[in-house]
Amino acid sequence: MKTVINKELLFIHFEGRTTPLQIELLREWLQTPEHQQLYYQWLQEWERQHPQIITDADDAYQQFLQQIDTTPQPVVVRPIAMWNRWRPGAYWMAASVVLLLLTVGYLTRDYWMMRTIATDYGEIRSIVLSDGTRVTLNANSELQLSRFAFLTPSREVFLKGEAEFAVVHTSAHDQFKVHAANDVEVVVLGTEFVVNARRNTTRVELTKGKVQLRYPTQDQISTLTMRPGDWVNVSAGGKAKRGHQVLEPAVATGWKNYEYTFQRTPMPEIADLLNDNFGLTVQLDSALARRKVTGTFHAHNADELLQALIELFDIEVVRDGKAVQLKSSDPNQIQ
Repeated sequence: MKTVINKELLFIHFEGRTTPLQIELLREWLQTPEHQQLYYQWLQEWERQHPQIITDADDAYQQFLQQIDTTPQPVVVRPIAMWNRWRPGAYWMAASVVLLLLTVGYLTRDYWMMRTIATDYGEIRSIVLSDGTRVTLNANSELQLSRFAFLTPSREVFLKGEAEFAVVHTSAHDQFKVHAANDVEVVVLGTEFVVNARRNTTRVELTKGKVQLRYPTQDQISTLTMRPGDWVNVSAGGKAKRGHQVLEPAVATGWKNYEYTFQRTPMPEIADLLNDNFGLTVQLDSALARRKVTGTFHAHNADELLQALIELFDIEVVRDGKAVQLKSSDPNQIQ
């Protein structure tokens, strides 16, 4: 009977209860990228269900040294090697276990080296990094940072989604780098800005201080300096568009308070927002796709934002789970 590789078996493996045969099957199963992604996903789930105790490393090390000093040293009896009794099958089994451990360690190195902080659809989360920098993550966003500060020469994070950064200036003038889509880097010393890295485009909006933006073009790395109120969009291929923010700076971060401000914003962009922040797939009819929205709306969830649009326009809503169809009752009325 063939062993099925599933989440239950992986959980048993994380607890150290797999047999040598199961370990060999896992090693073969991990050869495909899809299985590697599943392994990483289930490992995160298992770790959330089995939280580890976080201790003071220095204190634990000192206790360990004291324990060594006070523990009687056992008498070690070295057995005589009996190579003629070592079966070849046991040798290959041990080698396969070591190879699996090395394979798993290599394939999941990003997990062990990097710490990931993520938000779900509709969730907003504020965190403070070890250097005092405050990061507010918008819904459906992910921030990666090193688990071990001594492994990185500077303060660096990797962003997927949208976040506001309030970077603390250090006495050593250490740079703070945000890596986003399309190999865009935002380099700062101490300032406040918003980065939106979605849909193969990175948008940076500066509210305070000064930042340096780096992004690749065809044959070089382009650099530009941003001042408060500036915004820059960088799309695939290094195409950059720059402008100055006409709205109040707080508008860029209104989502922190569940507020969404639109100024003649096309409905397709609002449909994208519903998808990015709340996971809805929105289909617009041709009349609604031509409409634009102006106003500020307070919405904690997708239903509240949809209700605001219904009150603003004469809209028919057909919803099936995460799929939403919006239809205009009067196709001739275009705002």
